[in-house]
Amino acid sequence: MKRFIRYLYEYEQGKKLRNVGFVKAEQGVEDCVLHIHGKGLNLGEPKVLKLYLFFVEDGECVGIWQGDAENVNPAINYRMYFTSGDTGGRENFDRINGIILESGDGRRFAAVWDEKQPDIGAMRIWDPDEGTREEELAEEPAEESAEEMAEEETAEEETAEEKTLKETEERQEVEEAEEIQISKGGFRCQKIQRNDLARLPRCEWKLSNNSFLLHGYFNYHHLVFLDDGEWLRLGVPGIFHPKEAKAAEAFGFPEFIRRCDIEVDLSEEEQETEEKFGYWCRCVRRQTPLCPRT
Repeated sequence: MKRFIRYLYEYEQGKKLRNVGFVKAEQGVEDCVLHIHGKGLNLGEPKVLKLYLFFVEDGECVGIWQGDAENVNPAINYRMYFTSGDTGGRENFDRINGIILESGDGRRFAAVWDEKQPDIGAMRIWDPDEGTREEELAEEPAEESAEEMAEEETAEEETAEEKTLKETEERQEVEEAEEIQISKGGFRCQKIQRNDLARLPRCEWKLSNNSFLLHGYFNYHHLVFLDDGEWLRLGVPGIFHPKEAKAAEAFGFPEFIRRCDIEVDLSEEEQETEEKFGYWCRCVRRQTPLCPRT
């Protein structure tokens, strides 16, 4: 366990303006607890601070939203727990370099882990799909080049039958991957709001700050508990897609359950009409019966 304390400063135009408190960190291999203490913040309305973990990439400050601290007036005493799943994976977790607190009027307060001072005022919000897209864009030219060379060398030898066989094998691989990701019914379902996560054991409360969960929650305005009698699952609404599956797994939601396989009443704004709408799920510990039997 690595423990350290860093001062919390208000920043203006990327420069330190004044000291407003401190952040105490207790960092493990794959999780971390931050104790945030500040005073004299003098926020306007609303008295809410958005919380971002950040890392520096190519000289740019990149923030990963972890949720909001509410009722900040004029001091903040907040405990934040996060894991590698809350940062989009182990790679991002290892390069976290501090925390940024942003008010509704754009004021920013930050604690930085090392002596390098990034431009806090120019923070860019991290997109969970960004890493996947960049990897694909980087890989595509090389793959195309290799494929073109192979086609030129074997154009005379490769027959139409071999091409058809290759395409069939590729389709089977995609279908098998989708079958692994998608589960079928038999669940008791309860629609919940984000604050209902407090009904879970304390060790699960960290999920309320999970970036993937927040993204789905603010898009569809709800979450679900799915109980199969043995395991309790927390479901985040979304649409099944191989790219989205990578992001979901990185944030700890590896399983997809289709909307058509569960019974839950949803309003128009809480769902999509297409078949691939459903819930990205993870198993969670239960404290009391959360989905009562009917």
